[in-house]
Amino acid sequence: MADENSTNNECHDLNALFSSEGSDFLIRNNGDKVPVSQLVGKHVLIYFSAHWCPPCRGFTPKLVETYNEMKAKGYAIEVIFVSSDRDQSSFDEYYSEMPWLALPFGDERKALLSRKFKVKGIPCLVAIGPEGKTITTETRHLIDTHGSDAFPFTEDHIEDLKQKLEDIAKGWPEKVKHELHEHELVKVRRNGYYCDECTTPGNGWSFWCEECDYDLDPKCALANSKEVEEEDAKGETKEGYICEGDVCRKI
Repeated sequence: MADENSTNNECHDLNALFSSEGSDFLIRNNGDKVPVSQLVGKHVLIYFSAHWCPPCRGFTPKLVETYNEMKAKGYAIEVIFVSSDRDQSSFDEYYSEMPWLALPFGDERKALLSRKFKVKGIPCLVAIGPEGKTITTETRHLIDTHGSDAFPFTEDHIEDLKQKLEDIAKGWPEKVKHELHEHELVKVRRNGYYCDECTTPGNGWSFWCEECDYDLDPKCALANSKEVEEEDAKGETKEGYICEGDVCRKI
């Protein structure tokens, strides 16, 4: 797999990149046409995706959430959907979920862009800076990991985010116990999981049982860990549990 922030030094004229003979516009899902010239000066994410692709359908809601957050923060950014759907109806159904621009279904520019960015699988999300330089072809992974905080997707910015994640976890225990799980949970970097206690999505850090693929968001794991330590100090055990060594199990 490529480095998570792999870059390409090639620069593009956005007008030329998204225009072809007779096609110098993009569309919105209400049918409006938008001149390609409106992309100039913006960060552009090219989203290669399709309705028939389960990983694409799984990622699209995350991208919609992130796009809306970036817009709310005032970032000059646009996403362009480049479809690999098999028919117009599938394209229309899928695109109705998206708040950004797209190439029309069956547009010849799709093949040109796929070759230009060497797209070998979908979903694929390519980030281009306002000066026309390809920043990364691994934008999907960055958004899965950092959400809207990944903007503007540059290598230096991502390294800063990684360091902040490391700083957040300083002082946390390496392992915790939890009343709802029989095994110790280990502090690990995990992305795109759901906490098995509060059911909210998590990114960055998790307390995880590899054997059971059981995840706890740190706020849930650490709150419970403190509670267990206090009970251990008192010599108390919660009703309905038996403690053996360093693991407490339900009876």
